[in-house]
This record gives sequence, C-alpha cells and structure tokens, in this order.
Amino acid sequence: MIEKFKEYYKETKEKIDERIEKFNKKLVKEDNPLLKENFEYFRNLNSEGKLVRGTLVNLGYYLLKEDRDYSLDLSLAYEVFQTGILVHDDIIDNDDKRRGKETIHYANEKKYETYTEKKEEAKHLGDSIAICMGDYGLFEANKIIADCYAKDKNLGKILSNFNQTVLTTIKGELIDVILPFQGKNNLLDPKSIEDNIMTIYRLKTSHYTIIGPMSVGILLAGGSDEQVEDITSFGEKVGIAFQIQDDILGIYSDEMGKVKGSDIKEFKQTILYSHILNTEYKEELLRYYGNENIEEDTIKQVQELFKKAGSYDYAYNKMNEVYDDALEELEKIQWIKEDKKELLRGFVEYLRKRNK
Repeated sequence: MIEKFKEYYKETKEKIDERIEKFNKKLVKEDNPLLKENFEYFRNLNSEGKLVRGTLVNLGYYLLKEDRDYSLDLSLAYEVFQTGILVHDDIIDNDDKRRGKETIHYANEKKYETYTEKKEEAKHLGDSIAICMGDYGLFEANKIIADCYAKDKNLGKILSNFNQTVLTTIKGELIDVILPFQGKNNLLDPKSIEDNIMTIYRLKTSHYTIIGPMSVGILLAGGSDEQVEDITSFGEKVGIAFQIQDDILGIYSDEMGKVKGSDIKEFKQTILYSHILNTEYKEELLRYYGNENIEEDTIKQVQELFKKAGSYDYAYNKMNEVYDDALEELEKIQWIKEDKKELLRGFVEYLRKRNK
C-alpha cells in the first residue's frame, strides 16, 4: 500500500521537478543585479522541496482522469505559492534557515548589516525584501494558473478555489501568530487553548497542505462541488493528524529542515503545550518555553517534561486516532475507484510513518 504511493510520488515528483527547473531558470534571467540576486534566493528556496502538495494536485486530478500530465502546471503553481508563503512564514517565525539554506530575509539582513551601524535598519530592509519576494510567489502562482489553463472551461472554479485556500490559510496563520503572545502573557483561558490550536490545524494545515491541492486537482478534472466536499472531509482529518505529528517532530526530530528548537523559542502553541498546561509540570515547562536562547540542554529538558507529563503520549495517540478517522472517511466516498483509494490509503500511511 505504502510502496504503491511511494512509486506514484517518486514518478510525479520527478515530473514536477522538471517544471520547477524550467521556471527557476527564467527567474534568474533578470539583468538588474538587485533583482537577479533576490530571484536567485527565491530560486534556491524553490528547489529541492518535498513537493508533496504538488503531488496531491496531480493525485486529485488523477482521481477522476487518467491524463495526469495535464495537471503538472497546476502542481507547479501550487509549489510556487508554497515557496511564497514560506518566505512570509520565515519572517513571522524569525527563522534564519529553511531546507538547510539561509532564508531570504536573513540573507539580506546579513549582507546589508555590514554597511550600517544600525542593525535594525538592515533587519527592516531584509524583512521588506522578503515580503516583496513572498508576494511575488503568491501572484506568480495565480499567473501560472491563468496562463496555462486560459482555455480550460474550469479555470474560474480553479482560481476561486485556489484563492479561497490562500484566504483560509491566512485566517489560520493570523490565529497562529496571535496565540503565542496571548498565551505567554496570560491573556487566554487555558481551557480555550486547545480549541484555538485545533482551529489553526483545520484552517491552516488541513486546507493549505491537503484540501487545497487535492481540490484544485479535482476541479481541473471537472469534478463536482460534492466531490470537493468529500475530499474536504477526508483532507481535514489528514491535515489535523499531519500537524499534530509535525508538532511532535518539531520537538523531538533533528531532521525537520528548520532551526532546531524554534518551536520552543517561538512559544509555539501545540497540542503538546495545551495538554501540559493541565498538569503539575506546567510551571517547570514555562522556565524553558519561550526562551530566546535555546541550547541542547533546554531542548532535552522540554522533551523530558512533555514525556513525564504524558503530553507526548496524548499527542501521539491523538495523531493516530485522527489518521484512523481519515481512513474511515475515505471508505465512505463511493466515487473514488478502489485502485485510487489504495493510493490514498498509502498516502495516509506514508505520512503516519514519516520522521521529518
């Protein structure tokens, strides 16, 4: 089951990679050195990604039609959107690494701080440049869709759905940005924190990672609103489980491709954190959580506290429960053929077994 999805994923990823490489080559043909340099940064970030979302665009299309290559430009557009939104996300999280490479805002900040004694001026410039580059990715994605599918009768539905995914993701991101500040400054009822966290999981991860890409693929294939609703019910659960798993890995994995300990530094609101608030280990965790200076010992202390409090087991069991719910939801969908359901089952198990 997993092997069938892995084979599909590998084949599709190679094809999307070819599209991305062609797109990236065009990006760095700018004559102006200021533009060329920053499009080179964007190109670096737009390379060597996992391309899971692009693959899901292709898979959503394949659920209804066999000519899979027709959806590859839509996969490209989704991956360019993904890069754009990650540029913004890196500013919000103040991260200096992404996929093992310097983030756009940090690379510019580091470059320009050598020319001024005002470090905040270089930081502001780095952030401003990155905001522009993130915006470029978002609007370039729309342009790719409009240009490549101009004659497709489903273009209006595709663009509407794609932009609704962006809007829904932004709602989730807004809550995700505000919640840590409110939590750190005791502005929240502890009982409401998990509800807010689950709202973030639904609005942000589920739509941005699972529902959005699969839905635009289905619509490109001429799928109905009812079919999109079915995939939404399935994808919401997959996305929630995926994010719970991501939050566990954010504390316990060394292979996440971002700055180690960044979730701790950012006072990240996760299901692990909401659980420990109702245990005797809350005050001890708060000695470390939100600390700007994250060292290896700090990470180990937090890891141990989440385990002693039962928060790790709670999150891990919840993740598996929601993945199982997603598989049950999949079995209810009558219009997906069995061989393609097998691919989706493999996808769920592929996510469940990941370690980064």
